[in-house]
Amino acid sequence: GTGKTLLAKAVASESGVHFMELKASEIISGIPGATEKMMGKVFDDAKENAPTILFIDELDSIAFKRQDRGTNEFLNTPVSELLKNLDGLNVRGKVIVIAATNRPNSLDPALRRPGRFDREIEVGVPDKGGRLEILKIHTRNMPLSKKINLKTLSNITHGFVGADLEALAKEAAMIVL
Repeated sequence: GTGKTLLAKAVASESGVHFMELKASEIISGIPGATEKMMGKVFDDAKENAPTILFIDELDSIAFKRQDRGTNEFLNTPVSELLKNLDGLNVRGKVIVIAATNRPNSLDPALRRPGRFDREIEVGVPDKGGRLEILKIHTRNMPLSKKINLKTLSNITHGFVGADLEALAKEAAMIVL
C-alpha cells in the first residue's frame, strides 16, 4: 500500500534493466521439492535475463524466523532455499534482489548477513504533501467538481497510504456513477 513494488519497478525502468517479481503465493507448494524447484527457476530466469532486478514481495511469508516454526524442515524449506539462491548468485551486480515486507521483525536474521540484503530502507506512510500528490495522480483523469478540494482531502486522510487513497478515489467515482 505504500508503493514498494512501484519503487522497485521504477528503479528497474530508470536503470534500463529487466524486472521480475517473485510472489510467495506462486512458488510455495505442498508437494515436496516443488517450492525449491520453482524458486530455483525464478533465480535462474533472473540470471539468464541479466541485468535484472528481482523483486520479492511479502518476504516475511517465505523468509520467516526459522525458530518460530519449530524444527519442521518442510516449513523451513522456503527460507533455506532462498538463502541458498541468494548465496549462489555468482553474477552479483547483474542480478539485484530487492525485497519488501510489512513485518521486518518476523524475518530470519540470516537474511541480514553481508552479501544477502545489505541495505534496509523504510518506506513510511506519506505526509500531507505526499498524500496530495497521490490524490492528484489517482484523480487526474476524473472530472472533479469545483467543490472538491484535494488539499483538504490530503489534510484529513492522515495515516492513509497510496492504496487507501487509490481506493478512496475509485469509491468516490463509483458513488458518483
